[in-house]
Amino acid sequence: MKLYQPDYYDKFQCTASACPMTCCMQWRIAVDDETLFHWQEDWKKHVKEVEEGHIIRLNKDGMCPFLNEEKLCKIVLSHGEQAISHTCQTFPREEHRYNDRIEQCLTPGCPAVLDLMWEQDDFHILEKEIKEKKTQTQKICGQKVKETSQNEEICELNPVLFKIRNWFLEIVNDKQLPLNTALEICFLIALDLYELEQKGVLEKEFLHYKNITDLQKIREAIGANDQMTEDRLEEYNLLFLDISEIYRKQNIYADFLVPLAKEAEDLDCQKTECWNKFLPKLAQWKQHLRKLFAEEMSSAVITPGTEPVQDILVKLEWMAMEYAVLLQVLFLHGYKGEITYEKLRESVCVIFRMMGYADDDIWEYMENCFDQVIWPWEYYALLV
Repeated sequence: MKLYQPDYYDKFQCTASACPMTCCMQWRIAVDDETLFHWQEDWKKHVKEVEEGHIIRLNKDGMCPFLNEEKLCKIVLSHGEQAISHTCQTFPREEHRYNDRIEQCLTPGCPAVLDLMWEQDDFHILEKEIKEKKTQTQKICGQKVKETSQNEEICELNPVLFKIRNWFLEIVNDKQLPLNTALEICFLIALDLYELEQKGVLEKEFLHYKNITDLQKIREAIGANDQMTEDRLEEYNLLFLDISEIYRKQNIYADFLVPLAKEAEDLDCQKTECWNKFLPKLAQWKQHLRKLFAEEMSSAVITPGTEPVQDILVKLEWMAMEYAVLLQVLFLHGYKGEITYEKLRESVCVIFRMMGYADDDIWEYMENCFDQVIWPWEYYALLV
């Protein structure tokens, strides 16, 4: 069995009460059924049932009711980490299990993860040989239960999908390519591979296709595509307002989102010269953004639900939306002021928490909001 993880994965440590943006606030904290079954009745009073299962009912200030004044979990302090839900035990860690490999990642919705990732010179994945662990028994609130987790399900994926993802990661990591160009190249290649898949020859033709593909020629054909236009600025603005709308209505991340939304609603998208003044402020963070989207390419393009190349195309489209919304948020912050490291980190955390949709939800959004699930090239290029 192979284990794949970022080279900084084992260095991660939760900063707990020192965290500038605790994960115990302003979002849906799931409680799995087995944990809930063993919880004390007074704990269950803070849980509500929703369509997807059960979540913690947050306080009016958006904080988890189990946090104490030092922002530490009361349940962990009194009963140990094994007593909290699977989500709370694992975040920001994610694990995807396949028939011959385990892939682990750290989600960028956590400030400590971003600090750790951005300390690295580049984004790298380590490969390790491991033995599978046997099922163990643990105690929850004093009762012995079999140790289970949502990620124990083993999925079998077409091996060529991993090869495609790894190639795309190489492209995004290539510092000779601007990040937006790298994303465009990946999308164009994915469109070609989708055609091969439709013809039933993907597995047979992939290696040949990769060997004859000249990335430099694709780059020259695409061009720089780095000029801000009225259409692009308007689309960035609309995407940010649309993605953030439900959060603003529910008063989630309101201190961050509401002032930006006011700026966005008042923005004159014809004044693209403001973007040109903003670009030098963004330039100092370009390697941070590259590592961020390299991590996304590594962890999000393939998940246990991925089947055809069409799924990869949809994930690349979602990444383009993340890219557009993030740039717009940074623009709204930066065209009148400076983009500090803290502001960059906060922006990434909020956006990736807002857009951390499950695969089915991404598909539903695409089907409801666009004429075609697979975008025409022109729209993808408009976003990135």
